[in-house]
Amino acid sequence: MNLAFSVIAMEWFDKISEFMEGLPEWLQAHPRYGYLIVAGILLLWLVGIACGWRWTYSRPGSWGGNFWLGTLGEKSYRFWLGLIVAAAAGLALFLFFVTGQE
Repeated sequence: MNLAFSVIAMEWFDKISEFMEGLPEWLQAHPRYGYLIVAGILLLWLVGIACGWRWTYSRPGSWGGNFWLGTLGEKSYRFWLGLIVAAAAGLALFLFFVTGQE
C-alpha cells in the first residue's frame, strides 16, 4: 500500500515538474494567458481578504500599508484593499478577453 502510494506520488510529481518546466515557453507562445494567471492570483488574494486571513493585509515593515491600516482600521482597510484587488482582477480578466479577440 505504501509503496503503491509512493509510486503514484512520484508519477504525479514528475508530471507537475514536466509541466512547470514547459510553462515559460508555453507562456511565451500564448502571452494572453498571463492575464488569466494574474487574475487567479488576485482572486486568491481577494478570497483571503474577505475571509480575514491576516497575511493578506498585514504589512510588516511597510510604512505605507501600516499607516493606512492604522488610520482606517482593520475592517475598513480590508474593504478598500479588497475593492482595489477586485478592480485589478477585473482589469486582468478584461485584458484576457480583449486580447483574445482578433
